Amino acid sequence: MSSPPDDGGADRVALVVVNYASSSLLAEHLAGADAAAVVDDVVVVDNPSTDDERRSIQDLCSANGWELVALPWNAGFGAGVNAGIGRARDLGCARVLALNPDATIDADSVAALLAASRADAAALVGPRILRSDGTTWFAGAVLDPETGTTRRARPEELGTARTWQTGACFIATIAEWDAVGGFDDDYFMYWEDIDLSWRWHEAGGRVVLVEAATAVHDAGGTQAGGGKSPLYVYFNCRNRLLFARKRLGSSNGRRWWRGSIAYAWNVATRGSRRMLARHPLLLWSALRGTLAGAFGPLESKRGRPRIASGDRARAVADTAP
Repeated sequence: MSSPPDDGGADRVALVVVNYASSSLLAEHLAGADAAAVVDDVVVVDNPSTDDERRSIQDLCSANGWELVALPWNAGFGAGVNAGIGRARDLGCARVLALNPDATIDADSVAALLAASRADAAALVGPRILRSDGTTWFAGAVLDPETGTTRRARPEELGTARTWQTGACFIATIAEWDAVGGFDDDYFMYWEDIDLSWRWHEAGGRVVLVEAATAVHDAGGTQAGGGKSPLYVYFNCRNRLLFARKRLGSSNGRRWWRGSIAYAWNVATRGSRRMLARHPLLLWSALRGTLAGAFGPLESKRGRPRIASGDRARAVADTAP
């Protein structure tokens, strides 16, 4: 692959992608893509699903000269990014561009993100993310610590202490990533980016949206029409309360708990109440997740749930506020 002009290794950049049963998406979106052509290294982390998928991702990485981190078990999204950044560090990279397997970003947008990161090495930098039809999927978001709800950020709120950066696409220095502690593995999937952004602010860094940079989220590639999965509902409800217990005082945590029934109902029915009628187990998933978040252990153990092929990819299409 081609590389940017050599600067003595002081600003080597790696593109990190976490795969779970998504080798076809990587073949479509990453092989030969602009982003892969303008970074120094591409690191693909494979959370295992099937033997055939592991072989496919091995062949794809070999054919394209990508570094493969083949994890022995499905460690979740955040842990996968952490593993990819660990490999990037070993390769001598100073910065990482993390990208979902169902997303693309052009070379000019990568350059804009890099410029913002070089201007502020302590910044967690992301682009606007569009759907394939041109509508906005993510353009900054805020967390209300009083209620535990999220929404799109208003222009005047961008860069404030309540903003958070989606994990679908961002760039950061590895030094700052290490200082903040990276993603918290306990979340497995969802809310790990909100948790990271919260700690990023606490560490004195900034969360920056570069509006001139755009990535495209392929909703078709993530099977957006399939509705919410039970895992999407479970982990969104669980991790909201897990975040409150880990990062906030007991009074805020109690306030979040009081709003959990309304939150769980919203998560389970956001796409379509008719979908809920067809899949009543979504309400059971919401209840289980809420109870696990409120009363479960604060540190997870090995033995994560196996995620059915496409569940995370399908669910992530609807996670933007």
